[in-house]
Amino acid sequence: MLKAAPDAGLTKIKKAVMNLSAEKKMEVLTLLEEDLFAVRFKSLLTELRGSAKKYPLTTEDIAREVETIRQKRYEGTN
Repeated sequence: MLKAAPDAGLTKIKKAVMNLSAEKKMEVLTLLEEDLFAVRFKSLLTELRGSAKKYPLTTEDIAREVETIRQKRYEGTN
């Protein structure tokens, strides 16, 4: 286990990763993606919820947009 300062350990890890083959780097990437999925997903949800509060949509706005898209698709098929 690394006993030096946390940043020194991180520097060693970065150097070690840089020396890995592309295949091993992909394994590390996959491990990190799986480990951090919940954190990244929560961050995305927070961002989306913030955007929804900043630009709220009413049911009428959504219905209008759906009808516009349906009309464009209908006109495109005939």
